[in-house]
Amino acid sequence: MGQRISNWFNAEPRHVFDVLKYHELFCSILGINIYQYVGNPANGDARLSTVKVVNFVILNLLLVAVAAVHANIPYDLLNNGSILVTYGIRTLLVGGMFGTCGVIMIYAWNWKSVIRVLQEIHQIDLKFQLMKHPVDFTTHRQHILLGSGLSLFLHQSILLFYNINTTKHIEDQTVSWQMILGQIYFNIVYFSIVCLFFCMSYIMSFRFVHLNQTLKLRFDTSNGDRQGFLLGENSHRGGSLQERIRAVQKIANIYHQLTEITFQLNGQFADVLALNIVVMLMFSVFNIFALLKVYASDDSRTLMFSVFNLCGGLFYSLMFLPIVGLSQMVSKEVRRFAMNNESNGALIRSMMLFSRQIRNRSAIIASRNIVIDWPFIFQVRLIS
Repeated sequence: MGQRISNWFNAEPRHVFDVLKYHELFCSILGINIYQYVGNPANGDARLSTVKVVNFVILNLLLVAVAAVHANIPYDLLNNGSILVTYGIRTLLVGGMFGTCGVIMIYAWNWKSVIRVLQEIHQIDLKFQLMKHPVDFTTHRQHILLGSGLSLFLHQSILLFYNINTTKHIEDQTVSWQMILGQIYFNIVYFSIVCLFFCMSYIMSFRFVHLNQTLKLRFDTSNGDRQGFLLGENSHRGGSLQERIRAVQKIANIYHQLTEITFQLNGQFADVLALNIVVMLMFSVFNIFALLKVYASDDSRTLMFSVFNLCGGLFYSLMFLPIVGLSQMVSKEVRRFAMNNESNGALIRSMMLFSRQIRNRSAIIASRNIVIDWPFIFQVRLIS
């Protein structure tokens, strides 16, 4: 048994399901996932699991219980004379619990769509493999684990300091430990949801990066003077004209599939992601206001809550930034598709059809209902 578990953790990833298996396991333990794969996940065969559905119900009931704990925080613990601060912190905490329940329910409702998206990504990876440009699953898993691990370390550090200060400032140990356990549970659940956004954005954006790398290997995409000696050294750029035209058609087909998957992801995650970002920014702004209100007072308890709530809000806001960056990478990689140094007429016509396909339907990870220009919001361009 121990050997099987060790082999499962140490096995090299063979497909996208292996890249995500650690996060899948974590979400299943918490109760976020309600499905179970039948046999090899790469086959795409999954069904509802009774045990996981029960775990899902328990998860939501526990979040409601945590919301009740924070709604009933004794008035004297958060009373500094400001109604906005006193009830604002309480309302935001309770609203965060119910909002998280809503996100989990939306994800559970779309479980078939999630599996279908992963299966379609797996089919695209097989096409890359047939073109002799396999996806580097090991590197992808390392990047996801590294990003999640560093975020988890910082996350737990903030929680640890919060818990220590809660026991210092609240004399009633029953109330103190209720708040501590509630915050630990809620933050672990919400952290796993943010990691889910990160994982889906990562695997999607780096498929476009891989497609561009495939183009560079297959065709001259230097956009400069023709480098004949490089063409002679690259075996992938050889072959007959028909073979190269077929390669363009395969790449165009992969791009079409990636675009369709991107639109599916937008339908499942983008609106929820945008709403989470807005709410987290509002949460941080309110806690800055609360800090200004209580900074000069002697209300150390409210000051402590405001400081750690602000730290938590800023932490999650920072976690959302890589997700926004990965989403922006999709549109950036799409604009980089170029093959302008080829000279054969038939090949150029095939490339032009591909170029029109990209121009008329460029992929982008964005909200369906809210028009958001990510670069405009998150970048400042200097005009000289």
